[in-house]
Amino acid sequence: MLSTRYRSGIDRFTGRVITGQVHLAQSLATIWLTRLGERVMLLDFGSTLRRHLAEDVTPSLALELYTDLTEAVYEWEPEYRVSEMQLVSLTRLGGLGLRHAGLYYPEGRYGNYDIVEPFGTVASLAAYETTARRAA
Repeated sequence: MLSTRYRSGIDRFTGRVITGQVHLAQSLATIWLTRLGERVMLLDFGSTLRRHLAEDVTPSLALELYTDLTEAVYEWEPEYRVSEMQLVSLTRLGGLGLRHAGLYYPEGRYGNYDIVEPFGTVASLAAYETTARRAA
């Protein structure tokens, strides 16, 4: 029996090694909060999320956000497929967040989609912080 090859990386706040779903949550936050053209050697990395954040939230804006964020995930994260997205208020003062859920494929970067785990988080859309919570 072979073991699952989880991707690992470094936590941006603590400097500790992270793997699996924690790494995926950080990866998604990086993809969504990076502006297109911001990374020198990867000019097309990121999403167009930030151009929408100063606007009033309407149903058409929410649909644009969902489309932009889902396209960015499909382009840059081979280990995650989004099945649900919802804009949420994170604070009583109106901090905007994104609750999402989907399927995590730990070996998706190798083209292996046989191993699958449910995954969901609530991500802040205002700052580089992600609060990982298991989807029920």
